[in-house]
Amino acid sequence: KAVVSTQSTGSAVNMLTELLNSAEMNPNTINLWTLRFTLLIKLKLYSTADVEMAMFGNLDNCDLYYEFYPKKHPGKKGSIVPWSLRLLWSILPLHCPSAGGLYGALDRMYGLVYHLDQALLAGLPYLQEQRVIKYKTSLLIQVAGALAGSGSIQPAIKLLKQVMNAQPDMAVPVSNAIIRLYYQVGNIYKGESLLAEVQSKLSEEEKEMNNGFRCIAHGEYNEAYQHYARVVNLNPANAVASINGAVCLLYLGKLSDSIVQFEGASKISLHPMLLFNLVSLYELKAIANTTKK
Repeated sequence: KAVVSTQSTGSAVNMLTELLNSAEMNPNTINLWTLRFTLLIKLKLYSTADVEMAMFGNLDNCDLYYEFYPKKHPGKKGSIVPWSLRLLWSILPLHCPSAGGLYGALDRMYGLVYHLDQALLAGLPYLQEQRVIKYKTSLLIQVAGALAGSGSIQPAIKLLKQVMNAQPDMAVPVSNAIIRLYYQVGNIYKGESLLAEVQSKLSEEEKEMNNGFRCIAHGEYNEAYQHYARVVNLNPANAVASINGAVCLLYLGKLSDSIVQFEGASKISLHPMLLFNLVSLYELKAIANTTKK
């Protein structure tokens, strides 16, 4: 914990390797494995995480249940696998094609949703039921994100509406996501209608972000850039606002300014698409400058 708290992620992974090499499977070691997988994904070592996670199968092996250890845990039943590990297992294919890619992730996610639904149908004490509902909600949001990321916007919107109806306390953040997806597919009317319903409940940063998306949907890139610039002033760590502002500058014909803003955004986030766009702009600018190229 001390090593992780100092942001020494690589050192923490190495330390966990030594700890887990000779460790027997039990509730404590499964928590260490969960931490290791979390750190591997943080380091973007997706293939390594996939290979190591494969030895756990579908997280339903007999040695992953308390009943497998009757002497150590007499009378205790159920899985020793924490929810955080199941969630990591379900989203890993999104980052690792060898694990199945998008469809592999959706299969795992919907499999978890099914098991959560079965648990709810079986009847649970109130506190456990609320925890399971919370797990299901977080999982459905992950599914919606995966669908939206693959371009399946309408199914993602439909799923987020189900979440919003089932969890009224999450209406504002989920509505915020739906608004942006409406703008993304050009459904300006529905986006603006939903925005009007939740506008008063949004923070200043969220309002400016949504106004930026709205302006882009209308093709008003100069106005959109102004909104994103205000977001960056409010929160310099908002990489999405910085990237979107750079895109607006490009559409306005300000190539050099766009490159400068992309470079600034790369200090906040090293997303592959950001770097791809930045390299493309370098190439575009260098076409007429052989020396620089």
